[in-house]
Amino acid sequence: MMQLKRLWRLFGARTAERTGRHSAGQPYVEVERGEPDPGARATAVLLDRLEPAWTIVYGPWSRRFYAMPLFPTPSPLTVDALTSHALLEQMREAERETTFTGWMRGVVPSAA
Repeated sequence: MMQLKRLWRLFGARTAERTGRHSAGQPYVEVERGEPDPGARATAVLLDRLEPAWTIVYGPWSRRFYAMPLFPTPSPLTVDALTSHALLEQMREAERETTFTGWMRGVVPSAA
């Protein structure tokens, strides 16, 4: 029973000390509506169209670009970066590390 009272005091009880945006007695604050980072989302859509071997998305909460390859990789691969330029660099590095670029050129790796 003591534990329940303690949790109620921490999470459920309303006290006068609360000063959040939606607390009673606080002034009304206009909340900005709309999509966050429309430029970054547009950049992700453009990169997704320009890179057919990758699926590229933008995470508005994390504010990062993510890329998942559509070609086979030895293990699951996700590349992420803060900027689109850094993402492209990491994508090229991932392509170099896999057999994808050799496969694109017609070079099949030998089974050794």
